[in-house]
Amino acid sequence: MATSRIPGFSFYGWAGEQPEELNTLVHYFYDATKPGKIILQADPQWFGQYHVNREKFVTARNLISRRFPSVLSSAYYWETLRPNLVASGYDVANQIISAASAQEASALRTRAAIAEKKWVEMFAKPDFNWTWLTPEERADLTEVRALEQNPRPDFASSAAAAEFEDAISRLVSRGATVCLFRTPVTQEYLKMTRTMPDSRFAEFDAYIAEIAHRYNLRHVDFSTLPRSFGDNAFANSDHLIDRESSTVWPLAANACFGSSS
Repeated sequence: MATSRIPGFSFYGWAGEQPEELNTLVHYFYDATKPGKIILQADPQWFGQYHVNREKFVTARNLISRRFPSVLSSAYYWETLRPNLVASGYDVANQIISAASAQEASALRTRAAIAEKKWVEMFAKPDFNWTWLTPEERADLTEVRALEQNPRPDFASSAAAAEFEDAISRLVSRGATVCLFRTPVTQEYLKMTRTMPDSRFAEFDAYIAEIAHRYNLRHVDFSTLPRSFGDNAFANSDHLIDRESSTVWPLAANACFGSSS
């Protein structure tokens, strides 16, 4: 949310963003302003299990007034800053796996918790990448991640999906050129999403393909970009390291809109 990865574009995504928050942002920015080119992450974690009971940050109440654009016009700034917004890297990592740790203990989750602690300790070090963890540690963290990002049962008919689709419909109706982009994940993550019990990742792929067809949107998968995505390009199983992000996002923009982006 603080770093633009493509010249001329602003970024409004952050860890744990939910469809309701996306729709709030679409209304906030574009009810009175015509949108231009929009890249929307088309990722299954929009409907992942880990969103259940997760607090929403982006609400109409917490946004600065467009009519009176002062920080103090946001109710949010009159309250104590929420801990997860000023959290340390450790707290952010904990947020990512919080739903998993709240469930019953298991050997996998115990191992993953130990691996996560190691990940947090190394994450801020120069040149860190995913390969600094052992293959076993990466596998455990990836499995927990995939479990938590597995779309919830009946997600396509959920209130969250209605919000997601309303945001897309509004952008299109306001004249935006919308591109759906499946962001990079590791090969191990992809393998697990195809083999894990009760996987709904393929169902999500079909859902996104239908939305792209319905609104005649370009749909770009990271695997089609002219870039190799080995584990050393990642910070974890579904986030690139910083310098890799700065390279990949312009490639995504070019795939979405052509070289004139």
